[in-house]
Amino acid sequence: MVGPHLLIYEKSPRWGPELKRSFLGSPVAPRVVRSLAEIGRLVSANPGSLLVMDMRAGAGECLRFVAQSRQSGLPIRTMLVGSTQTRELEWVARELGADHFVDEEIGGGGLTRLCRLYLEQLNTQDWEMNRQRSTAVIVP
Repeated sequence: MVGPHLLIYEKSPRWGPELKRSFLGSPVAPRVVRSLAEIGRLVSANPGSLLVMDMRAGAGECLRFVAQSRQSGLPIRTMLVGSTQTRELEWVARELGADHFVDEEIGGGGLTRLCRLYLEQLNTQDWEMNRQRSTAVIVP
């Protein structure tokens, strides 16, 4: 069985290199994507993925993708990384379907720990059953 995939959506390198270093030598191979269309293609081929979206890539674009993926039933969990400028969008993001929202102050280590928790959950539980439940807020 192939495990879940970790996708990182960002316009410029920030979290991608950090997560790649953190998962070096593990079965998880983080993949940086630069377009929303590419995310759709990858998730269709690899259901049950975790997507980390850097809201600096475009807050509106990220929120639209979250809403559309939830409406279309795309089998993906989304974690948005916001900033002090986008902090007020957290509850909007959650209502649209984001599984998690963190502030960029979390740092690479904190983001890696959260990704590991979500990936472990995706790997050990029935993803569809888990998706139907409301997600718990994990405070790092």
